[in-house]
Amino acid sequence: MKTASTNITSRFSQRAFTLAELMVATGVGLSLGGIVVLLLVQTATEQRSGFAESTVEEKAYILEANITACLRGMSANQGLTPNYSSGLLTANGILLGYESVFMFCPTNGAYNTASISYSPSSGQVIYTPNILNSSTQMVWMSNSSTAILTEFYFTTSFNLDGSQNNSLVNVVFQMNDNGFSQHNPTNNPASIFRNFSVQMRNDN
Repeated sequence: MKTASTNITSRFSQRAFTLAELMVATGVGLSLGGIVVLLLVQTATEQRSGFAESTVEEKAYILEANITACLRGMSANQGLTPNYSSGLLTANGILLGYESVFMFCPTNGAYNTASISYSPSSGQVIYTPNILNSSTQMVWMSNSSTAILTEFYFTTSFNLDGSQNNSLVNVVFQMNDNGFSQHNPTNNPASIFRNFSVQMRNDN
């Protein structure tokens, strides 16, 4: 024999959801789904940005290390000679520096002429230990989908008396992630600027 309370429980357990309840449940589900998608997109963007920053940082570090090691091994007495045809000018015609330079490496009592050159179109930085032998060329940097070199030049320094010091070389370069982290070439959050000096000191 069923009791009254049993009949009431049975009627409640068999009741279907109302339209209002379904709409509320659907709204909550869509809101939660939207939040999850937003978090996933944000996480993916942060991962790309972090990868771009590490890539640019690594390339900048390697390029600076190669330039520093190379210049330190060159003759301080001979100093740096700019490739005057590679002068970089501002919009006002002011000389910033030179994108290609020559150095002299002491070798068996003589000097090999070496060079470092930059190509703005490809972003390549090429080191040639001996300009008489082009097969010795080494590419230190080249533009890619995750890193581009936008500026690169050399300048020499001045002594306290105002005379030029061709053995103390200033190097300036700037690179960014080519919009990799944001899929947009005009938005480059991962950007690095380097401005450093190197003293030539090899005259054995």
